[in-house]
Amino acid sequence: MYAKRLPSKRHCSRNIFSYDFEIDGTIIVRLRHYLSDDGNPEDRGNLTIQSIRTGSVALSQAIIKPHHLTRLKALAKNDQLYRMQATVVTSSNKVVEFLTFMKACALVESGFSDVLTVNLDHSGGVIAISASAPYGICQGAPIPPDEKLRFFNTTIVVRHMDNGPVPDTATYIQKMERERDARERGDQKDNRSFIAKYWMYIVPLLIFVLLSSAGQPEGAPAAAR
Repeated sequence: MYAKRLPSKRHCSRNIFSYDFEIDGTIIVRLRHYLSDDGNPEDRGNLTIQSIRTGSVALSQAIIKPHHLTRLKALAKNDQLYRMQATVVTSSNKVVEFLTFMKACALVESGFSDVLTVNLDHSGGVIAISASAPYGICQGAPIPPDEKLRFFNTTIVVRHMDNGPVPDTATYIQKMERERDARERGDQKDNRSFIAKYWMYIVPLLIFVLLSSAGQPEGAPAAAR
């Protein structure tokens, strides 16, 4: 994992990964956030996953304006949620929207440091986007001064779905073929027990004996002299 803060007024961090995709592509994510419960979302910035294969990203975010800061502090003071909408546009122009949220007080107390996680499936498509603060709960820490609350300090994490274990069918098929060839040559020793080998003959014989014994009449009493 490689993280680097870009030397600009828009603070962000980026993580670079390498995945073995057959087809590379670009993903653009538009970020908007809600500054009140009943308001419309405001533009926050844009995230570009420049290469699905390498995981390189670029993030640009707007400066937090004073009136936006006031509304964010109000959310934190009232113990409300900070909500963010992420609109994904793939290289094939497919649009998908995700909504994520966190405690507003946790975000403000952290000085607007957050983590944006983008989850990709096995083909490189976005299946989830989530935002979180360094601490998931509000700790009652003092809020930094306003001059230190002008930018979002965001870390981007790109995660790919791990493939499950693949059954080794080739080895199993080879084993079955070797056993079949050995049986055809007659050089494979049968290590089964006597009963396991001949049970299909023993069982009918036992049934016949039991039926024969049940059909015999009981012995007659001895004649009196």
